[in-house]
Amino acid sequence: MGEFGPPYWAADEFEQVNGFPRYPKHELDRRHQWVTDLMVDRSLDAVVIGGPTGPLETSVQFFSNWPSQVQSYVVFARDTLPILLVRLWNHLPDAERISAIPDVRYGGDTPAEQADRLASILAGRRRVGLIGVVPHADLTVLTEAGLETIDLNPEYQSFRLVKTEAEMAFVRIASRMNDAAIDALATTLRPGMNEFEVARIVENVYLGHRAWNLIHFSLTTPMHDPSVCVPHQYHPDRTIQAGDVFVTEISTTFWGYAGQILRTFTIGCEPTARYRRLHDVALAVYHGITGVLGPGATVGDVLDAAEGISAAGFDIWDDLVHGFGGAYLPPIVRTRSSRGATHPDGFEYPVGALVVVQPNVIDGPAGVQVGNSMWLTQSGVEVTQRYPTELIVCE
Repeated sequence: MGEFGPPYWAADEFEQVNGFPRYPKHELDRRHQWVTDLMVDRSLDAVVIGGPTGPLETSVQFFSNWPSQVQSYVVFARDTLPILLVRLWNHLPDAERISAIPDVRYGGDTPAEQADRLASILAGRRRVGLIGVVPHADLTVLTEAGLETIDLNPEYQSFRLVKTEAEMAFVRIASRMNDAAIDALATTLRPGMNEFEVARIVENVYLGHRAWNLIHFSLTTPMHDPSVCVPHQYHPDRTIQAGDVFVTEISTTFWGYAGQILRTFTIGCEPTARYRRLHDVALAVYHGITGVLGPGATVGDVLDAAEGISAAGFDIWDDLVHGFGGAYLPPIVRTRSSRGATHPDGFEYPVGALVVVQPNVIDGPAGVQVGNSMWLTQSGVEVTQRYPTELIVCE
């Protein structure tokens, strides 16, 4: 299959139990200990983690190993072992096979039943921390039961931003598939295809290798008369033509973890001068940011490195830098002339942060994008994708 083809993972890269991947015990112990410590620090009687596992919501899976497809809960309470509360009777057998939490309980087939059972588990508790997604109806049941709820998502997001070596094993596998998806597009995109066919090209790379789609955004537009500067989340009904630019953002997810790759292609011709200039600026800014990133680098350092976009007379539409890997995480950084950042200039990136650097440089309706996910370690920046960042010309 070539340099970027399978195999994407080796048998010894992750543990399997009952035929399913499982996060290492020491890694799950670390996560559970964090919750225990947080209960002590915040004087909590319990912590409830909620949500289905979706494109950017993996909280239940993060603490249990089970990727829930419907609203489910992990419950931590003082002086007791954690509980996984599973909605839908037919989901219970797989939850029992996959979960690393032994106490798996049926939560009911309706949201009301599940909320009542959750409240019953929490009976006698008073202060309860919440992580992930808790629907309003469930929250109402908890508050009516006399529970005081505390939002722990800011602490949780900071915890998730930093990845361990055990977590990076899954990120790297997903990132290899990102490379392969870009390689497949480079050899397959041609005039006459419909843009919605891109989904099949991308997903065919990894669907037979235990991964699934997180995102595959894209745009096509004529370089000489552009009308779209940022990739669509949903592929439109448009026929790709010679002379088009094609821009894509791809994240494959492997057992709750993803990397991200962003690349720009031209179809059937070399880039126009306008698009070449846009890509040159995007690539220069990408390298400028990766040159300053690392543990201890600040949001201000990133904003300084991005000033070349405004200096060239261009702007951005998409975010410039964000945290990633199992969730879309702050800090979210743009440019000083385009809404700034969610965090102050002095915020320092911690050791182990996983981020995406992705300059989407635009000139009115024309836009390009280039980027990768990367891990900030004490020894340097590990870019999790290997596909070249240069603009790709599809013959």
